[in-house]
Amino acid sequence: MDSQIILKLLSLFVVVASGPLVIFLIVFSNSKL
Repeated sequence: MDSQIILKLLSLFVVVASGPLVIFLIVFSNSKL
C-alpha cells in the first residue's frame, strides 16, 4: 500500500514539474528559431 502512495506522489510530482519544463522548452526552441 505504501508503494502505491509513493508511486502516486511521484507521478503527481512529475506532472507538476513537467508543466513549466515543457513551457520552458517550447519558449527556448521558439527563441532559437
